[in-house]
Amino acid sequence: MIKLKKGTKLYSVLKFKCPHCHEGEFFKDRNPYNLNVMSATHEYCPSCKRKLSIEPGFYYGAMYVSYALGVAHVVTFWVAKLILGIETEFWNFIIFVGSFLLLLTPLYYALSKIIWANMFMKYKGDQNEKS
Repeated sequence: MIKLKKGTKLYSVLKFKCPHCHEGEFFKDRNPYNLNVMSATHEYCPSCKRKLSIEPGFYYGAMYVSYALGVAHVVTFWVAKLILGIETEFWNFIIFVGSFLLLLTPLYYALSKIIWANMFMKYKGDQNEKS
């Protein structure tokens, strides 16, 4: 089993923690399926008080990550279909993969935001100062 260590981007992404300190929660609600808040992020980290958005509209770039996650989702199912030798009609495959994609959309949306943030923010340790 892989042990996630603080200080790695993977730790921040999989645990939904602040990219700066890996202590505070990145989202206001850890459950991506709570559609009332729909992966709303804190303006400042509750733990280290650092800003979680570089500029206005910063998270619009997460659309590219979300697109990549969606493509990876479809390609994974397509390769599994080929390797396992499953014969299906094209539209049955589209409906099956599309259904799973629809169910996983809130999770992919949350993952895309935390991945995007980790692409531009570095781990700085737990310091109680704004930067």
